[in-house]
Amino acid sequence: MTGPNNTLCVYSFSKYFGATGWRIGVIGLHDDNVLDRALKNLAEADKELLDRRYSSLTTTPRDIRFIDRLVADSRVVALNHTAGLSTPQQLQMMLFALHGLLDRHDNYKTAAKSLVRGRYQTVFDNMGVSVSTDPNEVAYYSLIDLVVIAEKLYGAKFSQWMATGDRGTEFLFRLADETSVVLLPGKGFEVVDPSVRISLANLKQADYVKIGRATRRIIEEYFAEFTRTTTGDTA
Repeated sequence: MTGPNNTLCVYSFSKYFGATGWRIGVIGLHDDNVLDRALKNLAEADKELLDRRYSSLTTTPRDIRFIDRLVADSRVVALNHTAGLSTPQQLQMMLFALHGLLDRHDNYKTAAKSLVRGRYQTVFDNMGVSVSTDPNEVAYYSLIDLVVIAEKLYGAKFSQWMATGDRGTEFLFRLADETSVVLLPGKGFEVVDPSVRISLANLKQADYVKIGRATRRIIEEYFAEFTRTTTGDTA
């Protein structure tokens, strides 16, 4: 059963406020928690292993609470003395938190959702592909699945062809070279098909137009290659 003693609360200011790249967040844990109990009940061999890991922090490493180990493990343990937030980061967190308390009608959240959904729509409108969105999804990031796009535009056989080879990586390099927009491969985010991950939080509107148009053009060129190397029957 879930309760305060076995619940770890994780909150990210960067996600809520769309501040991509900012590693500002909060972790909350009950003072009397199951994780500290689990550490005390570890086998002696495991405790000795952890003793060596945290020996640079204190002469009694077994007394270090789980929450403090998280802080140490967020960087090289030996550099734990440098942990913590700088003054500018503390000020930014305070402003974020204050805004969240004052914005009782979630005006910021509503505006952010509208902004990122508009950018998402811009990408696919310029591909000439229809998409549907989840009304509860914020989606600061999204995936462009090239196999799905290929099937929508030119059918299943072409889609299967797109899934072969290393066309996802090739597409990324072409996009960067031809539009100066650098995206990440989808395979780094547990996606098998050739795909790219796009941030909807920090590019200019014109960039989303370029991404959509370039994606459509590159896929059309792939389709031309596909028809040259097959019978041309894409039904």
